[in-house]
Amino acid sequence: MSKQRWAWSLALPALVLLAAAILQAVHFRHSHAKARTQNLASSIPAEISGWTVRDVPLGATEFLSGEVEKVLNYDDVVNREYVRGGDVFGVYVAYWSAGKMPTQVVASHTPDRCWTENGWRCVDMKFKHLEELDGVNLQPAEWRLFEPPAGGQPTYVLYWCLVGGRAYDYGARFNEIPSPMLWWKSAVQQLILGSREQYFIRVTSSVPMESLWNDPGFAEVMRSVAGLGLVEKAKATGQE
Repeated sequence: MSKQRWAWSLALPALVLLAAAILQAVHFRHSHAKARTQNLASSIPAEISGWTVRDVPLGATEFLSGEVEKVLNYDDVVNREYVRGGDVFGVYVAYWSAGKMPTQVVASHTPDRCWTENGWRCVDMKFKHLEELDGVNLQPAEWRLFEPPAGGQPTYVLYWCLVGGRAYDYGARFNEIPSPMLWWKSAVQQLILGSREQYFIRVTSSVPMESLWNDPGFAEVMRSVAGLGLVEKAKATGQE
């Protein structure tokens, strides 16, 4: 085989792959770039029957309050707490439009990392945990049980990072340090598809969440959270 023919035998597949990647990216952007029409504060209920509701400033479990917005660079955020007697649950949602932030950055700011850096201790964990709402599966969540720095009542946590409407794969590990393999996978996907629309969603509770799913107020809040993209989707080839 001549050198010229050998060179083309290598170059042609590379050109085909490049063209496929470009077409995939164009298709993805045209079919998925939909602007949100509601802000998060109005999407998540500010009143539910039987519970006292308040908005909570971002603070110790994320970063110093004055640094949060600068570091996370989100487009929108809500951090809302619901209290009834001694029971407390909270919803934190941050949103980034397409092109705003790299997935590797958004996905790295988890309770595994941020809470641990602030002295919290994870005492139990489950990976790709499945929950059901109104008979429909939610996308797999990361489940954690954290104890506060000075001891006291533990906090139950579910969290998701949605990238282009699909749950980010954190792997089966505690993510105080991101998985190098998944970090590079995310970097390659971003190179091909661009920085996609992203949500980080965290639900916390002072009691085991299985005791809350049948509560009408909690269910109402979770329906609004699920409406942001948590309903389980069929896996589409080439997207995640």
